Amino acid sequence: MYPMPQPPPGKSHSFVRGIFVTLATTIIGFSLMLNIYLLFLNGVMSGRTSSKSETVVAGDPMQKIAMVRLDGIIMDSAYTKFDRLLTLVEKEKNIKALIVEIDSPGGSVTASDMIYDRLVRFRKAHPGMPVVSAMGSLAASGGYYSACGTDYIVAQRTTMTGNIGVLMPRYNISGLVQKLGVAENTVTSTGSRYKNAGSMFKPDDPVETKYFQELIDQAFVQFKQVVQEGRGERLKQPLDEIANGKIYMAGDALKLGLIDQVGFLDDAIAYTAKTAGLSKPMAVRYEDNPSLSQLLFGAESKFGGSSPGVTLHVSPEVIDEMTTPRLMYLWRGQ
Repeated sequence: MYPMPQPPPGKSHSFVRGIFVTLATTIIGFSLMLNIYLLFLNGVMSGRTSSKSETVVAGDPMQKIAMVRLDGIIMDSAYTKFDRLLTLVEKEKNIKALIVEIDSPGGSVTASDMIYDRLVRFRKAHPGMPVVSAMGSLAASGGYYSACGTDYIVAQRTTMTGNIGVLMPRYNISGLVQKLGVAENTVTSTGSRYKNAGSMFKPDDPVETKYFQELIDQAFVQFKQVVQEGRGERLKQPLDEIANGKIYMAGDALKLGLIDQVGFLDDAIAYTAKTAGLSKPMAVRYEDNPSLSQLLFGAESKFGGSSPGVTLHVSPEVIDEMTTPRLMYLWRGQ
């Protein structure tokens, strides 16, 4: 009698394993899609940027010091964010003072001026409320311009600030394109002598350079006027001697009267609380929730780089700044 054939080994186990793998993959995939969906619901799909508040110093909720950050290169988006957060602060109850945390190399003339003006309007709308700048590692050019919109400036001992001046980044590659056999043949309307001024594809023109110099000098006058209005009699030397484009360490900035105090964020909070007459201050920082890309891939650095392990990212604004001539309150030393 012949033995009965045995079933193929492990067939039932393979079937069960397949079912298990399929089920697990489905669950994981569903979980991933659900999490992404929830992230989109967190303001991403709606096109709105949600904000949050973080308690930095616990205290009496009736004695709040609002804190808003101004960091990175100051372009239009920086003003939009700053204005949105300041508007949120204005809607909050029990706000007794404001601290602006500045860590910026500056940026465009217009965006810096808009932030300065926003702070001036905030102070006018809330007379008697202390508005203080707390500088981080860098508060240069447009960053310092913005700080002049506050009542009092505290800088860390390692802060670099000042850099009062204006520049217009321009790059000329006419020599290279000539070697490549490329010619600048841009056509402009009759009578518009300066329409194509500053083109990087044609040699520098002294007449156009003089034209640009006049624009830059006008923005410089505006910068000095803002510093004079913001600092006034606190300046220890004539402004024209201070406003030479130099970057100053905090100790030198204090001697020149560009800042009021050398200290850390805790010192800025202590000064603000004392000035506002707060016995149990509660310091609350208002900021945006992280974007979807930041949640999934990590946060980008303030100056256009990225956190460790994340591919370097250069924002469209930075590329635009590098390729389009524009007036800048910006420190290029970094």
